[in-house]
Amino acid sequence: MNWPSRVNSPEPPPRERFSKPLVVLGIFFAFVAVLALLFPEQGLLAVLGRGDDAATTRYRESLLRVNPGDTQMRLKVAESLQRAGSPERALEALDQAPARLTPEEQREAVQLRYNALQELFRQAEPGTLPWQRLKSRVATAARELAGPNPPAWRLDQLATDARAAGDLESWRAYRRRIEAREAVAKVARTPADPMAQALARSDYRAAAAICFDAMGGADTIQKRRQLFQRGVRTLQAGNLPQEALEAGERHLNGLSRDRDTLMFLTKVALAANQPARAQLFIKKALGMENNRSRAGAP
Repeated sequence: MNWPSRVNSPEPPPRERFSKPLVVLGIFFAFVAVLALLFPEQGLLAVLGRGDDAATTRYRESLLRVNPGDTQMRLKVAESLQRAGSPERALEALDQAPARLTPEEQREAVQLRYNALQELFRQAEPGTLPWQRLKSRVATAARELAGPNPPAWRLDQLATDARAAGDLESWRAYRRRIEAREAVAKVARTPADPMAQALARSDYRAAAAICFDAMGGADTIQKRRQLFQRGVRTLQAGNLPQEALEAGERHLNGLSRDRDTLMFLTKVALAANQPARAQLFIKKALGMENNRSRAGAP
């Protein structure tokens, strides 16, 4: 039997050992410290990358502790924390922001605060005490974000966020505002009524002329009669009874044998103090004029 011998068998090569995690972190931060000596802050951030990885975020937080008045860095840290799933820490960073911000910084801070609160709101159980408290804070942030006259897309976003968080009360309120905005826009898109515009400036003759002109496009006797009567009544409303009668006689246009139109003109003639004309219209309406013509025919 051959037994293994250390003389004949070489010793195995030493196994490579991985450094401990603390040693690795120490090496990394030493590397960062060296970079900090070689590059300015902005250059170092570019070297570390523009992403929101944990290392970059930690370095930004370190820079912020050294220079807490750097608002741009603070907003960047809050944004990174929010994207990393730490809305509470993002709110803490925003709460320590200077009181005086530029308009652009203010808008960015308001948006970040709303995003963080909305994320916490969605995570809370609807109806619970934390959810109720967050509801009030989200509503305040939403009002600050939307402003006094928010565009439709902003209201739609707020409505979607409210529904996602289970806040149906706010969702309905946003939907009512959206629907009211759409109704106003629809009215604005509707072409103005020329006749209504003429009446608004008390131009009764122009308003009546619009009705008489439209008679030519009417495809039924009923529509033609309605336009005719509307035009005549418009002149009467303008205290122009004589012109109303004359316009009615000129614009019969296919209604000269329509009994309802003739009876209407009878009343118009009487209102214009023209009884003779009224008698003529009533005779035509009753067919008496046609009967007389036939009786006098040879």
